[in-house]
Amino acid sequence: MITVIVIALALCAVMLFYMAVRSRRKQAGQSFRPVDLNAFRTLMDRDDELFMREKLPRSKFLQLKRQRIRVTMRYVARIASNASAVLHVGEAARVNPAPEVAQAAVQVTELAAQIRLQCLLAMAKLSLEYAVPSLQLTPAMLVPKYQTLRENLRRLGALQTQNPAPLATAI
Repeated sequence: MITVIVIALALCAVMLFYMAVRSRRKQAGQSFRPVDLNAFRTLMDRDDELFMREKLPRSKFLQLKRQRIRVTMRYVARIASNASAVLHVGEAARVNPAPEVAQAAVQVTELAAQIRLQCLLAMAKLSLEYAVPSLQLTPAMLVPKYQTLRENLRRLGALQTQNPAPLATAI
């Protein structure tokens, strides 16, 4: 059991390092990539997983679960990347002379920072679940927080008169 824990922690460390390096590389040219939240919710649906566990042979179920975890990790990485880009947009909007724009920018940046931290935690949980498929560690709060980020970003774009960016539809 200790070996499994050590392996899981090593996987988590590798994933965190990978995300940090990738984040630094993308900072120069931030781009938003759309996220299908309905598909993401479906991937995280535990009722669907229980159904597959009952209907499929164990080996096929484990193979499918790991595949779903890999896809979920890609979604989480995309959400983290978008949150990082939103952080940059929000930081630029914080210096806006209009107080309502600056306040909306503060809210957006705080939420984006929270989402980035949740993404790191979700990647760690997913890495652990990949190593030990019998675990069920769901990054459940990520979807509602990301939806809130979209809405706040939409509001920030509407408040900015010189740059009404359609960012919320891009993420």
